[in-house]
Order: sequence, then structure tokens, then C-alpha cells
Amino acid sequence: MSIFVAQHARRPSVEATAEVVLDDLDSWVTPEAKFVVLPENVFGDDGSALPPTLRERCLERLAGLARRRGTYVLTGSWTEERSGGGPVRVTRLLDPAGSVRARVERPILPDGTTGTGDDFPVVETEFGHVGVLLGPDFWLVEPPRIECLAGAELLLVAGSLDGAQKAAQRAAVWGIATLNTVAVAFASSLGGRSGGGSAVAMPEGFVAEGDTHECVLEAPWDAERIRHLREPDLRFQQTLWFGLWARRPDLYAALVDGQDPIGSASKERVS
Repeated sequence: MSIFVAQHARRPSVEATAEVVLDDLDSWVTPEAKFVVLPENVFGDDGSALPPTLRERCLERLAGLARRRGTYVLTGSWTEERSGGGPVRVTRLLDPAGSVRARVERPILPDGTTGTGDDFPVVETEFGHVGVLLGPDFWLVEPPRIECLAGAELLLVAGSLDGAQKAAQRAAVWGIATLNTVAVAFASSLGGRSGGGSAVAMPEGFVAEGDTHECVLEAPWDAERIRHLREPDLRFQQTLWFGLWARRPDLYAALVDGQDPIGSASKERVS
């Protein structure tokens, strides 16, 4: 079983970019694929809505890919006009029948970046439980942790490395995989705000990386590996279960309220 992650440069138009991306997926994704992941702003990032006819054509081709390869496809995100509201970025998870199993939308902020949200779907599949994340939700502590506590063994991320510290962001992809004992398939495009850096990470390290070149990454996928790493191992010799399950719920109030439980305890002892 494999995970495929698309990383492409932007062409002069969204139509041209879409043709290249979709043709490459048709060529490179094999029947071994169980998940295919496309990035945030997959066909362009100028903030304009994807023309409805192009959107439908892209969805149709991605659904066809899902059916032919028997794989789940995270469509990446593009801009759509929300009924009765402003523009939003939307990503969908298509199942092997080509049907939408999850949909995530986020507002577009005044500076053109993607906003955050509070819905974090986890989908049960025959290849493991997967969480779907879009844009900056991935870089926050809570969304990946929420999905992993809900059972996600693999995070599918339509994202981008668009900050000034791309090396630190790249390292954070692995860090999130380790701290949450989860696999991460992170797709990022090339051009505009986004600087590549697509990767598939396991808690022990990267298993595939895209750097700054166009590619369709392939990485092995085995949900049993994540399940093994989540098994309790009090000697900390074989598994990484502590990353997800070793928790102190009694400290949540301090986190939410901004209290200093260590300082407070010290004061109590002194008094």
C-alpha cells in the first residue's frame, strides 16, 4: 500500500496548472495507492474563485482517479463562493467510489491567507482512520491532537510551507508526527506563497520528501505500524505511545486560564 503526494509548480493559468496536475496523477499514481493528497491552493493562489465548469471537471477527474485506482483522494483546496457569504477555501476527501466522505472549508482572510476553523473530521476507511486538515489548522497544537485522540492514524494535509522559516516548518511536520504518534502526508505546491516541502512523515522520521522540485511522491503505508507504536511500553524501548496517550488532564485548567501551577505550588509551600 502507498500514499501519493502531489507537488507542482503553478502555470500561467489555473486551467493549465490543473491539466498538468491531473495528467501527472493519471500517469504516476499506481493501483498500490490507498491515499492521494493534493495541496492547499492546488491550482493557484490569487484568491479568485475557481470557475464552476473547471471545478466540476477537476472533481470529475479526481473522482475518476479514485475509482480507477481504488484510492482515497484529498482534492487539495481551491476557492469557492459560499452561498450567501464570502469566498472560502474548500477541500474534499473522495472515497474509492468517487463520493465525498469529508468536506472542510475555511474563510479567506483579508491578506489572502486561509483562516482556521473548529471542525476536524476523522474518517474510518478500510486502510485506517484518517484525519483531514486544511491550511494553518495543521500548524496549531490542538487540531492534529484532537484528530489523533479521535482515532486518526494518518493525517492528510492540504497545506503549504509559506512562512519565512521553511526549514523550521519542515521540521515541524516530523515533530507533529512524533508528538502525536501519527503518520502525516503533507502536500504543498510550488510558486507564489508556497515553497514546496511536501513530505510523508512517520513518528520515526521522513519516509518521502519533495524539496523544491515538481514531483509526485510515493511512500509506503502500513496502519499496523502506527498501531504498534501506540501500544503501551513503559520501558520506552519499542514504542512511542507516550506522544499521544501520556497526558495530564488535571493541568487543562492551567492551560486554558494561563495559570502557573508550578509557581502557585511553590508559593503555597513557602507560605
